[in-house]
Amino acid sequence: MNPRVSPTPPLLPRRIRFAAAVCLVLSALTGFSALRETLELGHLGELRDEVSNLTRFSKDPDLIVAAHISEAQIAALEPMRDSRSVVLGALAVACSFAFVASGRLLRPGGLPLERMRRVIAGSAILAALLRTIDGAQWAVVARRIGPVMAEHLSTLPMFQQAEAAAQLKATLPGLAAAFTMVMTAVIAGTFALLGQYFRSEGVRQAISTQDGELAVEEED
Repeated sequence: MNPRVSPTPPLLPRRIRFAAAVCLVLSALTGFSALRETLELGHLGELRDEVSNLTRFSKDPDLIVAAHISEAQIAALEPMRDSRSVVLGALAVACSFAFVASGRLLRPGGLPLERMRRVIAGSAILAALLRTIDGAQWAVVARRIGPVMAEHLSTLPMFQQAEAAAQLKATLPGLAAAFTMVMTAVIAGTFALLGQYFRSEGVRQAISTQDGELAVEEED
C-alpha cells in the first residue's frame, strides 16, 4: 500500500507574501538593534570609563574625536537610560512577535493563518508606536552629538573661515536630529503601513479563504 502524500498547501496571494517578507526582515533588523542597545544601556558606566581612559592616554587625534563623540552620547543617554531601556525592551518583544508571526504566515505548518494575521497586525502597530518614541529619544541624543561633530569638522580646511565654521556649528545639530527623524518616519511608517495592511478586510478575507482550503485538504 502506497503511503499517502500530503497535498501541497495553496499559496497566499503574492502581495500578502511580499508584505509578510518585508515585515519579517524589518522586524528582525529593528528587534536586533533594539536588543543590542538595551544591553549596551546596562553597561554605560563601563563604557564611560573606557572612553575616559581613551581620551586620557590616546595620542591618535581621530580616536580622541571619536571618544569625545562617545562621551556626548553617553551624557545624553544617562538621564533617559531607564525609560529608554523600557522602550527598547518592549520594541524588541513586539518585533519578535512580528518576526515569528510573519515567518509562520509564510510557512504555516498547519497553524491557523488568521491567528498569525492578527499577531502581525497588532505587533506591527505597537512596533510603529515604540519606534517613534525611540526615534524621538535618539533625536535628543543626536542634538547633543552634533556640536561635538561640528567642532571636529570645523578644523578641516574647507571650514577654516570663521563664517563657514559658525554656520556648520549652527546647522549640524539640527541636521543630525532631522536625519534621525527621517529614519524614524521611514521605519515606523513602514511598520504602521504593514499593521494597517494586515488589518484590512481584503487580507482578512484572503487568509480566511486560505484557512478554509487548508481545512478541506486536511479532511480529504
